Amino acid sequence: MAGLLYQISIVLYWFAAKVAALFNPKAKLFTAGRKSIWHDLDQCFPKQNVVWFHAASLGEFEQGRPVMEELKKRHPELNLLVTFFSPSGYEERKNYALADVFYLPLDTKSNAKKFIKMVNPKLAVFIRYEFWAHYLDELRKNNIPTAVIAAQFRKDQFAFSFWGGFIRERIKNLNEIMVQYKSAETLLLTYDFAPTNISICGDSRFDRVLETVNQAQEISEIAQFKGDSPLVILGSCYAAEEDFVKEAFEKHPDWKFIYAPHYVDDNYVNALVNRLPGKAVKFTEFKSGDERILVLNTIGKLASAYAYGEIAVVGGGFKDGIHNILEAAAFGLPLFFGPNHKSFPEAQALLDEGLAMEIDKKGAAKKRLEELIINRSLREEKRTTLKNFVAKHAGATTCIVANLEKHLS
Repeated sequence: MAGLLYQISIVLYWFAAKVAALFNPKAKLFTAGRKSIWHDLDQCFPKQNVVWFHAASLGEFEQGRPVMEELKKRHPELNLLVTFFSPSGYEERKNYALADVFYLPLDTKSNAKKFIKMVNPKLAVFIRYEFWAHYLDELRKNNIPTAVIAAQFRKDQFAFSFWGGFIRERIKNLNEIMVQYKSAETLLLTYDFAPTNISICGDSRFDRVLETVNQAQEISEIAQFKGDSPLVILGSCYAAEEDFVKEAFEKHPDWKFIYAPHYVDDNYVNALVNRLPGKAVKFTEFKSGDERILVLNTIGKLASAYAYGEIAVVGGGFKDGIHNILEAAAFGLPLFFGPNHKSFPEAQALLDEGLAMEIDKKGAAKKRLEELIINRSLREEKRTTLKNFVAKHAGATTCIVANLEKHLS
């Protein structure tokens, strides 16, 4: 019964996406990107020694990226294939140099059979989550080793609900289940997963953000904007994060602020500039003014921008979930974010260490922000502790690649 409902839900999802595409740009990319998928795949395959990585979106890709790059470094003969479910991941990384990059065809039986036959991977790797039943069935039917990396399982996930049994049983059949934390392993064992298939490797995003720090680009516009002023950076922000820093902006005229909105289309950015509490300039129009606010209306510069900051406020915590907080942490910026972070164990770890704070209604987070603004020595203390925190959690890539290599011979 659950399997039938699953198949029906896939068909209904595709129908809903096509309707939404009439008025939603993201849905339009989702459907349009899949129209030529089989023709595009046919131009690239067959290839030999294919390792297939699947990422739901950009965050999962960045989680898997250090693994892909280390695997390719050790085994240059491999051909990497990356698929995305979400347009935000595909559009950002469709030109990734180390792999062929495509949208994943929707998970119907016929699509899964056709895709696996065409690609014929020697190894399939799912990054963090998003397991597709028909693809997993087809991989198992063809005896293709399959792994999940950097997984974080929780009791409230669909796979552990009454209706999620059909997905849970397929996850049990994976050859390698590499989790981030002990709590995930404990949960799997209570559902009779084979302990020999589970390993605690950690979170490869820590390796990725350390690479980001080492490869950070100098951004002359931000350096000039900052000058000698301390700087608060709002990463992937929405209105809730804007409201959180408004009081600090008005109270501390010696501080400057960078707003990196989650959406960078002209209409959204223009509306943001108009509602900000002070005179603002767009990054693409910055020359050398006296503005205290710089709006980062471009993609790909936020990570390097954190190198110039003292404090970070990361968006998404009042919506579907916080965005990447580890980039800011790797540069040593004390963090603030909204309450929707339960799917991100690194957020709770940072909260427990006193290196981050949840934005609350009672104002405790605003008091902490004020403390950090007026106390430079406290900021420097947090900066050192944050960098040590990130370094301590590095090394997952080595563990993950070693487990994957067992299936490449």
